Amino acid sequence: MDAIPPTPPTGEAPRARRRTSALTIPEQIANRLAAAILNGEYRDGERLREQDLAETHGVSRGPVREALRALERYGLAILLPRRGAYAVGLSLDVIAEAFNARAALAGIAARQLARREAAVARAVVEMEAALASAAELVEEPAGATHAFQLAIRDTALCIYRYCGAGHIERALTDQVDRSIWGLMWRAQPLDFQTPERRRESLAFWTGILAALRARDEHAAERLLRDDIFNTRDRVLASLAALRGEAVDAALMMREASA
Repeated sequence: MDAIPPTPPTGEAPRARRRTSALTIPEQIANRLAAAILNGEYRDGERLREQDLAETHGVSRGPVREALRALERYGLAILLPRRGAYAVGLSLDVIAEAFNARAALAGIAARQLARREAAVARAVVEMEAALASAAELVEEPAGATHAFQLAIRDTALCIYRYCGAGHIERALTDQVDRSIWGLMWRAQPLDFQTPERRRESLAFWTGILAALRARDEHAAERLLRDDIFNTRDRVLASLAALRGEAVDAALMMREASA
């Protein structure tokens, strides 16, 4: 049987369901395995047995094999000829480093955008629309977490798209599409789970939008980095509780106060 029960978040807004294409069976399996690896259910070097996974998910080994290849592309598994697949554990330090790298690049993108008058005008229009979608989801139940994250992602993409640095845009986009960063968000919601947290993030993005309108490059950069650092802290706190691990305090950097 090649069928796996869909698991959409309960209470997710209809708008978000229309925006998100249905996941294939291998994608669903890959997301669930990614969540298990992130949570520490699979440790570094632990065997991922195709037959066991096929039985667990009620599918044949074909979709499982495809899911494992996807995990390998994201760096969460290694496939060895005639030996099978093994989990590649991600320490909390590695996850912290991914957030810090994104904060640095995103901050540069925001600062460069603020220096481009015509580009700012175009970006602001698109950002306003994306933030309006996010605002509609602030008071929704926990099932709207992923939808809110997508709306915030769309807002950030406007900055990357119009910043005028193609290599920065590609690096930030690739991090979503081809790295653990993107899979981490698709695997399970680790932030934006409460209205209070969504309001906090929306306030940051409203401030970023105001800074861009005012062409205040320093404020735009600082606010965007701070929002990413806030997300980093909550994601790592969630994972630390699940995994019983601690992150290197040296990696929990913060911007100096303006």
